[in-house]
Amino acid sequence: MNKNCALFCREVNQKNEGFRRPSFGLLEWQRSRRVGLTHPKTAPRSGGAIQIKKDTFGMGKSENKLQENWGWFLALGIGLMIGGACALFAPVLVSLAIEYVVGIVFAVGGVVMLFQVFTTKDGWNARLIYSILGGFNLFAGLLLMFRPLEGLVALTQVLIVAIFVNGLVRIAVGVMARPDAGSGWVIFVGCLSVLASGYLLAMYPEVCVMLLGIVAGVSLIGEGAGYVRFAYGLKNDVSAAV
Repeated sequence: MNKNCALFCREVNQKNEGFRRPSFGLLEWQRSRRVGLTHPKTAPRSGGAIQIKKDTFGMGKSENKLQENWGWFLALGIGLMIGGACALFAPVLVSLAIEYVVGIVFAVGGVVMLFQVFTTKDGWNARLIYSILGGFNLFAGLLLMFRPLEGLVALTQVLIVAIFVNGLVRIAVGVMARPDAGSGWVIFVGCLSVLASGYLLAMYPEVCVMLLGIVAGVSLIGEGAGYVRFAYGLKNDVSAAV
């Protein structure tokens, strides 16, 4: 009797073997049935591991495009370096050109804000803010365009303050990053920025007529050198950042 019961239970278990729920979880099993996947135990294997095809989203093609056009980046870098050198040889003219461009930007922004006073559907508070900001930007733009000396003085003051604040921020970041590698250089560059702002303030106002041109020239040379390094990195199939 016991032997017959054991045989009957074994036959029932063998029949129900194929209807058991997969061991990797109900949610995974239902998801696999929806997307047409197979159980990990029955999935095709090669070399003892499941092969998964990676989707690169076309990144290889974009990298090849950049490597093919490395010459354009090199030409751009050389052009920027030449422009920066020319700006260093004529800082006064470059300063006046920068002042005029900044004046046009301020004037156009002021006109747009004043136009929004009559077109906006917001309340009187928004219109009052638009009118104040628009009038200030328009006045500043006209001052920069038609009073070049006063405009250079104002822009030089803003630039000196920006250099000083940038130095303080770098020093604070370097102190907070200690003792990580490179924090000393960040503090050193911050100290140089603070000293440079002090020197420029001591040379004020004689430095007003050429400071913007010198800063623009140095910035263009730095950007050009970055693009040249980026171009040679693409040529040599080495990852480089501008």
